[in-house]
Amino acid sequence: MYKEKNLIEIKSLNFFYLSVKHFLMQEPFDFLISCAQKIGPLSTQDVAEIKRCFTLHSVKKNEVFLHAGQPCNRIYFVVNGLIRTYHLNPNGSEFTRVVVPEGQFCTVLASFNDHLSSPAYFQALEEAQLLGITEHDFRKLVLVSPKIQNIYLKILEDYQNFHIHRMEFLTQCNPRQKIKIFHKENPGLVTRLSKKVIASYLQITPETYSRYLKNFNMNSLCNQTSAE
Repeated sequence: MYKEKNLIEIKSLNFFYLSVKHFLMQEPFDFLISCAQKIGPLSTQDVAEIKRCFTLHSVKKNEVFLHAGQPCNRIYFVVNGLIRTYHLNPNGSEFTRVVVPEGQFCTVLASFNDHLSSPAYFQALEEAQLLGITEHDFRKLVLVSPKIQNIYLKILEDYQNFHIHRMEFLTQCNPRQKIKIFHKENPGLVTRLSKKVIASYLQITPETYSRYLKNFNMNSLCNQTSAE
C-alpha cells in the first residue's frame, strides 16, 4: 500500500525550499558544486574538473530542447527554472514523467548510457539556465575521481527510488488521493505549474483535477468557517 510519507522520499519532487534562495544568488557552477557537496565531499581537483566539463545553456519558457526520437546525450543540472520531461500517450495526450526544479539533475538514463532514442521530450516550463555534460566528458569525470563516482551512484540510487515510488503512487492512489498528496507535499510547486501539467503528472484529466480541486477548496472554506 502506498503511504503518503513515501512521497517525501521522491527527490525530484522534493522542491526543497531550505536554502534555494541563498543558492540562487551564487554563480551557476558554485550552485552545482554546493549541491554536489551536500551529497558527498569533493577535492579541489574534482571541483576544477567539474567546472571544465559542464557547459552553461539557456532555454526559454515553453521551449522544447530535446524531442522524442533524438538521443539524450547530456545530463543536465538545473541552475534555475523548472524543467519537465514528458511523452505522448497513444491517444495523443501528454504524460509528464518528471518535473525537475533548481538543484536537481535531469536526463533519460537509457538514452544517455546506450545512445538510444529518447522516448521523452524535454521542456522548460520557466525560463531556465542549465549546466550540461556530455556522455564522453561524464565517463572521463567518473573514471578520474572516486568521489565524483560515489556522488553519481547516490544520485542514481535516488533516481531509481523515485521511479519505484512514482509507480506506486500512480497505481495505488485514486485521483482524490493523488491530488491531496501532491498538494500537501509540494505547496510551492503548485503555484509554478499549470493545471494541465499537474493533471498530466498525476495521470488524470484536467477536468478531473479542476473538479476535485474545487471540492478541496470548498471543504477548506467550510472548515475555516466552522473554526471561526
